[in-house]
Amino acid sequence: MKRDIRDLFKEEDDLKTLPENHRTAFAEKLKKQSKPKQNLYGWLSAAAILIIALTIGFNVMEMEAKPETHSPSPIVAQVEAVEAEYLANIETEWQNFIAITDDDILVERFRKKLKNLDADYQGISMQFKSDANNVLVIEALIENLQTRLQILKDIQKHIKILNQTNEHNEKSI
Repeated sequence: MKRDIRDLFKEEDDLKTLPENHRTAFAEKLKKQSKPKQNLYGWLSAAAILIIALTIGFNVMEMEAKPETHSPSPIVAQVEAVEAEYLANIETEWQNFIAITDDDILVERFRKKLKNLDADYQGISMQFKSDANNVLVIEALIENLQTRLQILKDIQKHIKILNQTNEHNEKSI
């Protein structure tokens, strides 16, 4: 039973045209499939900012209720603890990056980027020391640290991909 495929399409009128809403249906399906996945660092940074903001809020309310004292603020201690943790992670990632790569130009380029971010951080840190209760300054401090850490992690992922590609190409030859 041989049939010409063109005859099948002539018989099927519904195959000749697409439904009217096919573009919107396709766009909706595409949106559902391409929802970005949130990574762990996003949740951690959001949690850290929330904790710091709540702490600042409670401390501000507490300071309004009590007469002014000259003891060091617990906010400063908490921010310094977060800062120390991020700086330790940044240093660890930088050392890993230097150990992985052989490209001195790449190392120098990212060293300059990190140096610029560090200079910005020092300026923000001076603002924090003068106004420790400003949430925007605290958020800027944390964002700067997160940016530096994320740059290093992205560099490492890129180098690992390049190394895997090079190993695969060497095996292929």
